[in-house]
Amino acid sequence: MEQKSTFWKSAMMYGLYVGIFLTLYSVVIYVFGQSQNKSLAFIPIILYAVCIVPAQIYYRNNELNGTISYGQSVGFGVAVMLFSGIISALYSIIIFKIDPSLIDQIKAAQEEAYLQQGLSEDMIEKTMEMSAKMMTPAWLSIVGLLSTVFMGTIISLVSSIFVKKQPSEDAFEDAMEEVKNEE
Repeated sequence: MEQKSTFWKSAMMYGLYVGIFLTLYSVVIYVFGQSQNKSLAFIPIILYAVCIVPAQIYYRNNELNGTISYGQSVGFGVAVMLFSGIISALYSIIIFKIDPSLIDQIKAAQEEAYLQQGLSEDMIEKTMEMSAKMMTPAWLSIVGLLSTVFMGTIISLVSSIFVKKQPSEDAFEDAMEEVKNEE
């Protein structure tokens, strides 16, 4: 039972740190007017990896006494990104309320992408009408949360290969040796 409580507590704390870090990154991007810059869209993915791996290692070394299974490591990484995604979703709701023109910018970028794909004006208009229902702060925040968890899952699946550390095969003998030494 103790392990589960430290799991969620640690995941929440690291998720809070990652969420605040990524929110600060988003604020900087917003302040410099680069919210729609597609070349900056991949930086958060790198930041996720840079944040998940140390969190997994910290959890392994400090909460699980230096060992962690692949599944535990993946689960912890996903939980961290869940909490980070919640922080990011809250930021999204706030920023869309402060600056509703961001949604219009997203729509314009989407329409431009459709034009570049060669869709007809009629097809673009119909597609934009359908997608307009989903272009609300709440819906965009939910999609952002799900995207964050999805990317965190992919990164955790890969990073856990390197972070996992199984207990030694002689763990029982080591424990018995410690008991004998205590007597």
